[in-house]
Amino acid sequence: MFVGKRMTKKVITVGPEDTLEQAASLLAGHRIHRLPVVRDGRLVGIVSDSDIRNAAVRPVQPETGPVGSKTVGEIMTREVITVTPWDTVEDALLILQKKRLGALPVVEGSRVIGIITKADVLAALVETLDIEGIGARIEVLLPRDIASVRKLVGLISEKGIEVRSIVLAPHNDRFAAFLRLVTIDVPSVKDTLRKAGFTIAELEDFLG
Repeated sequence: MFVGKRMTKKVITVGPEDTLEQAASLLAGHRIHRLPVVRDGRLVGIVSDSDIRNAAVRPVQPETGPVGSKTVGEIMTREVITVTPWDTVEDALLILQKKRLGALPVVEGSRVIGIITKADVLAALVETLDIEGIGARIEVLLPRDIASVRKLVGLISEKGIEVRSIVLAPHNDRFAAFLRLVTIDVPSVKDTLRKAGFTIAELEDFLG
């Protein structure tokens, strides 16, 4: 799934010459936590509610005046980490996690066309993984090859059972396959898979 399908397209922005008071008003009014800073249509920085709070607790300097009269350009982060609409949601999540960010501006060139938040990414993954869907869940350990995956799905399909979703994750030298099935006869499915040589994962398989 691509960022362009999950991003918020109506982006609230601020200019570097705008005051912190104006920026704070936008953040509060739209119930958001960060604003891309744009000059002549180009992304030049980003400012967050925590940036503004931090500026507010600093001692007021006579030459700079009250905090509210300071400009966004004085406190914004200039080196902004961004993504494009063609990046995957998984890539965005990795950046958000590694950089400990709450959101990423989405750009084409230097033009802001959207913003994607951690909440947007998590919602996309919930949908992709069908976490809210009906069905029983089983976990199977299998060799790391596509033939084993085809065999696994084929055996389940032969029993007339729908595979709603399947997610593969590395597990030591094997795959852990997480399946959601539309069935109430989970014991029968597990028995069929065991007889075919598959290992049904139990909790202790993931604790070592």
